[in-house]
Amino acid sequence: MYENDQTPPLPSMYGKNLTFKTGGVDATGFEEPLSLIEQRLIDTSCLISKRYALNDILEAYRAFEAREDGCLKVVITPWEER
Repeated sequence: MYENDQTPPLPSMYGKNLTFKTGGVDATGFEEPLSLIEQRLIDTSCLISKRYALNDILEAYRAFEAREDGCLKVVITPWEER
């Protein structure tokens, strides 16, 4: 969600057959599912394609954009001391 109003560049968007749909995310009621995940009663590993340290964020973006090895969801972990 944005803190301030957003203004799309309408003149450059005309004639491009664009469709915009917006909506908020209702993040209430997630306590139980998150608790089950934390207790390892729900395995979410199948939802994550790859993991990258923050050090490798450019590689992560490249792999995601290229859909390398079917990459759909990427987890970025904290910076690693190497």
